Amino acid sequence: KLGMREETYGWNLEMQMRAARSNLRVLEVPVNHRRRAGGESKVSDTLRGTFFAGGRILITFARVALERAPIASAQNKR
Repeated sequence: KLGMREETYGWNLEMQMRAARSNLRVLEVPVNHRRRAGGESKVSDTLRGTFFAGGRILITFARVALERAPIASAQNKR
């Protein structure tokens, strides 16, 4: 329904922007956090990963922000 495209680090931002644009209600749900079970972060442990993730998020923001709003279909105008 939201027309999501981003599959990497910007998906959360894209979801929020599209939900806001669609006037959807958003509910925050508290969650419990725990330590990482294993492995190393590919983002916060390296400068390269941090820049890559930040770049993807900025590109996602620009792409979604610059999209034209969908034109209401004839069915919605009835």
